Amino acid sequence: MCLIKAFRAVFGVLFHSILHFGRKNYFNKVTRALCQNNFLTNLFPSRKKAAFTLAEILITLGIIGIIAALTIPNLIYEYRKKSLETGLVKFYSTINQAFKLSAAENGDERQWTDFGQDSCNFYKKYLAPYLKAEYECGYYESVEGQKPNKKNDVRFVGIYFPSGDMAVLSYGWTFTYTNQKKYYKAYPAFISGNESDKPELYGKEVFLFERSKHRFPNGETGGMTAYDSLKSYTENELLERCKSQGKSCTTLISNNGWKIPDNYPFKI
Repeated sequence: MCLIKAFRAVFGVLFHSILHFGRKNYFNKVTRALCQNNFLTNLFPSRKKAAFTLAEILITLGIIGIIAALTIPNLIYEYRKKSLETGLVKFYSTINQAFKLSAAENGDERQWTDFGQDSCNFYKKYLAPYLKAEYECGYYESVEGQKPNKKNDVRFVGIYFPSGDMAVLSYGWTFTYTNQKKYYKAYPAFISGNESDKPELYGKEVFLFERSKHRFPNGETGGMTAYDSLKSYTENELLERCKSQGKSCTTLISNNGWKIPDNYPFKI
């Protein structure tokens, strides 16, 4: 209705102005008619808005900072946990698939050549052709302040996957998985599952697997399994073993569907 009134006013003034074309207040009448009917006001409303004060901005930023400080650490932990869970199950599946492919071509695993602690030649013959991964035999010796020094040793094989994860096959029977980039082409001999290893790393940075054949040489089970998974432990016993030595933590996770349990004793 307001718009109709405005147009009526405009045309009324124009008609009146045509009759009195010579009068000097022509444009004044047009402007007055438009403004009296609020036509221009409705067509071009004011865009002016109240601005935030400096104090309001600082308070808002402070609240955002507090929320971030409370939530970001949990988000980072959840990301690390999910990444580890995904990496563990993928590594387990990949290695066991290689064992199956090798058995299809080389016969029953129980009949394979026994290389003893020679991981290098075992890997070259039975696993390397069936894995999409780089590898090298030996290990790295680290000296503080210097680049890690490569040591030739057939007992160890470093396996590098395209994802950036890696594993070490040691003594012909243990696999140590890690998604820690610091070990890439710099893995030491103390993540091999040996008794002389650093126990504080297991269950946190490195996770231990073993060849089933090593545990039960004449058994039907082949391939690779989580360390201690072929033994009979209650859930509480396994949890205590995970706390005390870390090597059994892989089985604790695998028994939970490759998910890190809520009562897991270590921070990832």
